[in-house]
Amino acid sequence: MGEAVLRSRFFWYLPYLTSIRASMKPRILVDQDIPGAVDIFSGFGEVQPVPGHDIDARAVRHADVLVVRSITRVDASLLAGSSVGFVGTATAGLDHMDIDFLTASGIAWASAPGANTESVVEYVLATIAVIASRRSASLHRKTLGIIGCGHVGERLAVRAESIGMRVLRNDPPRADREGADAFVELNRLLPQCDIISIHVPLVRSGMHPTEMLVGPRAFGLIRSSAWLIQTSRGGTMDEVWAARARTDGRLDALVLDVFAGEPHPDPAIVEAADVATGHIAGYSRDAKRNGLLMIRDALERYLGLGTPSSSAGGNHQGVLKRPLDSRGQPVPVHDPSWLDMVLRQVIDVRSDDTRFRRVVASSNPVEGFHAYRANYPARYSWSRYAAWPDATGEEVGRLCALGFTIGEEADVSGQVV
Repeated sequence: MGEAVLRSRFFWYLPYLTSIRASMKPRILVDQDIPGAVDIFSGFGEVQPVPGHDIDARAVRHADVLVVRSITRVDASLLAGSSVGFVGTATAGLDHMDIDFLTASGIAWASAPGANTESVVEYVLATIAVIASRRSASLHRKTLGIIGCGHVGERLAVRAESIGMRVLRNDPPRADREGADAFVELNRLLPQCDIISIHVPLVRSGMHPTEMLVGPRAFGLIRSSAWLIQTSRGGTMDEVWAARARTDGRLDALVLDVFAGEPHPDPAIVEAADVATGHIAGYSRDAKRNGLLMIRDALERYLGLGTPSSSAGGNHQGVLKRPLDSRGQPVPVHDPSWLDMVLRQVIDVRSDDTRFRRVVASSNPVEGFHAYRANYPARYSWSRYAAWPDATGEEVGRLCALGFTIGEEADVSGQVV
């Protein structure tokens, strides 16, 4: 849903409701596992934090505003008979939101498209770096195929090109709007790629459905030497085929962050992956805060109020360390391990993978899956980290291309939750 369309939904309601809202303090029910939500929304009214799994029809009955994550299904069974007039989801995806019901019921809503863009891009680059280090493979001039070039896919393309990768873009809706010259059809893209990254929403109908977009036919076109990364939505790729291709050697590497069977992914599929994590690619603290602020702004428009001050968060700054080999000597920038050694300082994919595999193998994987996400360790945008003070020109160039900052230019002015 575009920003203009989203904005129009709120202003359509405002002439009728602003005078009423101005004299009331709404009751706001929020998922307690959204960091900072209580502080951010407390200036609007009475905030009640509730565990996401306890958000049901009884819990929301007397709420005026509801703020959720993707684990809460928002539909008639949840909201019918309630006083909820506004729903905000601190996520980019809308799979859990029955938009037709909300619209027909006159309930305003907002999501956070683009809020987690940098976080997902950074996760993808970090997993690429892990695989490259394990394979002792240079990324220079490798061909990255990006399926879906919205907020995340396009930003990934820019970052990848800036560090010397060749990028092929596939996005039929954009090709329809903008012309086909900048895009490559999927059946032509797949055989050319060394690395493939999926960034599409789950769309089950219409001109460009994405359900099982990367399925058996696609796997027949992908090189056996390719690395496949799935961070979009479970159901956009046939993960059974992906796991089988990896196990049979028809795929050189497989990274999975989303699963069709969430919150209980198939253990065999997890086992087949080189890197497996539990839907946390977009889980940096900056991404979460960005999403909340987008919902806050939408709620402000809905209520016709000024923006309340927020006490959440604090400044964060980090300084990277130069990668050194076992002898204490600087690792050259173009060494396959250099990028991985830098990125491990800001995003620990290996640890995320280890913890997730323990969850999947546990006696209660569903509860463990939710706890894994709710208790995900603090992770911050790379722009909040500065390079080591004596970085060489080549190191500076590579770090800037990746989104890090140099010396006193480090972005530490904003608050993080």
